[in-house]
Amino acid sequence: MLVKQLRPFIVTSWHGHREDRDLPAAVRSVWSRKFRNPSRPGPDRSAGRNGDRNTGRAGGRNRRPNGGRSGDRDVGRPPGQSNVDLAVLDPSGRVVYSFDAFHRQRTARRESLADYTGRELRKGMALLTTGRLTSKPHPLVLPDLDGSSGIRVFVQLDDDRMPAYRAPVVEVVSLDDDEWATLRYPSQSRIVSASSLKSWLSQVYPSGVMERTDPRTKRVYAIQSTQGQLSLRPAGADRAGRYAVLTGEVTLTDEGRDGFSYRGLLEIVLRYPADADRVDDLKGVFEGVYPRFDRIRNRSRKLPLIAVFESRQGA
Repeated sequence: MLVKQLRPFIVTSWHGHREDRDLPAAVRSVWSRKFRNPSRPGPDRSAGRNGDRNTGRAGGRNRRPNGGRSGDRDVGRPPGQSNVDLAVLDPSGRVVYSFDAFHRQRTARRESLADYTGRELRKGMALLTTGRLTSKPHPLVLPDLDGSSGIRVFVQLDDDRMPAYRAPVVEVVSLDDDEWATLRYPSQSRIVSASSLKSWLSQVYPSGVMERTDPRTKRVYAIQSTQGQLSLRPAGADRAGRYAVLTGEVTLTDEGRDGFSYRGLLEIVLRYPADADRVDDLKGVFEGVYPRFDRIRNRSRKLPLIAVFESRQGA
C-alpha cells in the first residue's frame, strides 16, 4: 500500500549539515520550522504556506532531508524527534507538508513505520492542489553522451541484504582523443596502465549513498586511484574489422585516509577499422569483490561487484 501511495511522486533524498552552504531550499524550509519551534514536535501542517521554493522537476515529490550530525540533538532539535524528516513538495518545489520520519508511539495500539508513513503521506497529498495524481509509465531512457564519444558504465553490487543495490547504476564518461589513443590498435602486445583509464574505471564503485562518506562533508568518497598493469594484445580480424583484448587486474582505492581498496578482473574487447588504429567499438566487464563492513557481526562481507562497459557516440 505504501509503495502505491509513493508512485505519483518523484522520490529523492538529501543528507548533510544545517550549516551547509548548498542547503536545498526545501530542506531549509523544513528545518527552519522544526528547529524554530522545539516545543511543538510532530507533523508540520503549514510548511508550505510561506515555504521556500525549490527549482526541480514538475510533479509532487517526497524529500528526505537528513539532519546529519548527532550533535544537532543538543542545539535545538525538538525533544523526541529524529534527525530524519519527510516532506511533500508541490510541482513548483514548495513544501506543503513535512513530518518526522520516525514517530514516537503515543498510543497503546502499535503502528508500523509503514502504516505511519502512509498515514502522514495521505495528509500531505490532501494539501496538494494539483488535482488527482496519477502514475503514468515513462519510457526508460539511459544516460548518453551528446555530440561526443565516450563510455557508458553499468555498475551492480550483489548485496543479498540490500536489494536496492542490485539495481544497476548507469554513468557516462566522455573521453578525449588522448584517452582514446591509449587504446589504439596494438600491432603486438603491450602494457596499458590502469591509471590511464581512470576517468571511466573510477565509476566502478557501489551505488549506496551511505557506502563510504567523508565524516565532515557527508559526501561519498570518490575513487582516487586505479592501479594495475593491463595487457592489450591483437585478437584476430573479420569483415567488421580488427580486434584486440585488454585484460588484467585492477585495484581501486578511494579518498578515505584508511587506505581502503578493492580489486577485480577487467576484460575488454575492442574493434578497430581494417585500415586504422582508432577504436570503433568497446565492450567489456569488470568482476570483483567489494568488502563491506558489517557493524553487527564486526567483520567484512565480500560482495560481488560487477560492471559492464560499452562505447558510445562513434568512439
